[in-house]
Amino acid sequence: MSKKTYRKWMWSLAMALSLSIAGCNLFHPTDSRDAESDDPDALTLDGYLEIQNSNFDSARRFFNRALEADSGHSEAWIGLAKCVLSTREGLNAFELVSYTQTKEDENGKNTNELLSMSDEKAAIISDGIDSVMHYLDMFIVRDTTDRTDKKIRFNDIADSYTILQLTKAALRIRSVQTQLASVVSTDNSGMMMNLTTLTDLGDSLKPFLKELASAAEAIKASPEATSEIIKAVLPDSTRQYINEDDYANVTVGLANTVIQLNDRAQTTSNDRYDVFFKFANIMDDDGDGCVDEEILDNYDNDGDGEIDEDVRDNRVIVLVKNTPVIKDDENKSVKFNESDNKIYDLSKSQVDSLNIIEKYENIDIDLNGKSGSEDPDEWQYVIRDPDDRDSEDNHRLKFAQEIKFKYAVDFKYNGNDLNKLIEAKEKIRKDTDINNIKYNLKKRQEMVGGCWNNYTEEDFKQWFQWRNAE
Repeated sequence: MSKKTYRKWMWSLAMALSLSIAGCNLFHPTDSRDAESDDPDALTLDGYLEIQNSNFDSARRFFNRALEADSGHSEAWIGLAKCVLSTREGLNAFELVSYTQTKEDENGKNTNELLSMSDEKAAIISDGIDSVMHYLDMFIVRDTTDRTDKKIRFNDIADSYTILQLTKAALRIRSVQTQLASVVSTDNSGMMMNLTTLTDLGDSLKPFLKELASAAEAIKASPEATSEIIKAVLPDSTRQYINEDDYANVTVGLANTVIQLNDRAQTTSNDRYDVFFKFANIMDDDGDGCVDEEILDNYDNDGDGEIDEDVRDNRVIVLVKNTPVIKDDENKSVKFNESDNKIYDLSKSQVDSLNIIEKYENIDIDLNGKSGSEDPDEWQYVIRDPDDRDSEDNHRLKFAQEIKFKYAVDFKYNGNDLNKLIEAKEKIRKDTDINNIKYNLKKRQEMVGGCWNNYTEEDFKQWFQWRNAE
C-alpha cells in the first residue's frame, strides 16, 4: 500500500472510529436510564428510548416537549438531531465519510462520489443535512452563549459536526464544479484563479461566490479532508505541481480568496459593482487613470486607499518563495529563481510573486510610457517578502511610489479624504462620452492625480476609445 493510499485509508478509519466511540456522538444514541416522566430529563430519556426502538416521530415529540419545558436542555437538542440522522436517506456515518474520498473511475480519472452522483440523490443528502443543522445551529448558539445545561457541549459533537459540514461543502462545490474547474488552475508557480472567467460569469457570479464561500468556511475548518474534494474538481494536472503535503495549504489560500471576494460581492453597491468585478478587462474601471492596477489580494496595492479595485488578470497563490524578478533583455521575458523553499502563511491569502502574462505585454498600467516586461515596477512589490509586507503594512507595487493621489498623506487616509477621492473618481469614471467631456485631462489631474498625471492628450483620447471598443 502506498504512503498516499495508507494515509487516506487511515484518515477514513480514524474518522469512522471517532463516530463509533465518541460518547456524545450524533450518529449513535446514548444509553438509557430510569427517570421520572414529568420533567425535561424524563422527557428526554423517553425520547432516547424511542430512538432505540426506532420510533423516531415519537422521540421527536418527547424532545420537543423537553425543550418547551427547558430550552437549554442540551441532550434534547442533540436528540432531535439524531432523529433526523436516523430517518433521512444518505446520512449514514460511514457513507458520509466515504463521500469525502477521491477515487479513480474506470478511465483512471480522479473523481468523488458526491461530485458524480445524481442530482436527485445529492438534493436528498443536502436537504437532510440542512434539517440536522437546523437543530445543531440552534444548539451551538445556546452552547456558545452559556444558555444550556452543559451536559453536552459543542466539543462533544465536533467530529460529527465537521463531517456534516464537509459533506455540505462538497455538495456546494458540486453545484459549481464546472465553473470552478475553469476558474482555478495550477502550474509550477502555484495555484491561480482565471479572473477573466469570473468576469464571464456575469449575473451568475454572485450566487457562484456565495456557494463557494459557504463551502470555503468548512474547507478552512478541515483543509486536509476537503482538499481531496477539491482535487476531484480540478484537472488531474494539478497534482503535477502541488504535492500532497502542500495541497491543504493551497486549498486554505483559495478558500480565503473566495471568502474575501464573496464578502465584497455581497456588500458592494450596484452603482460601483463594475469597479470591483470587471476583472482584467484592460480598462480603467475606477476613474484613477490606471489600467488593471490592483492584485486580488485584499490589500491596497496602488496607495489610493481602496482595496482590490480595477483588478488585473494575475492572482497567484505561490507556496515557494522566489527571488526578485530578473529581466531578460534579449527576449523580454521575466524569470524566477525557485531555489528558496520557504512556506508562507496562506491563512492570509498571501501572494508571493506576479508573473507577467502575455496579454499584458503591451498594456501600460500606469501610463508612464513603458509596458509589460519593460516596466517591472508594475509587477514587483515594494517589499519582496509577504511576511515583511504584513509586518510593515505595505502591500504596494513599486509603480505606486511614483504616482500621487489627491488627498493622500503618505498613502494613509482618513475617512473623509478617502470619500472625497472616491467621489472624484466616480465623476470621472462616469464621464465616458468623448463628444461631451465634462472633465478634461487637466481637471482630472487636479481632481484625482494618480495615473492621470502620466497621460498625454493622445492617451486621454484613447481612454474614451477603449470604452467605445468595449
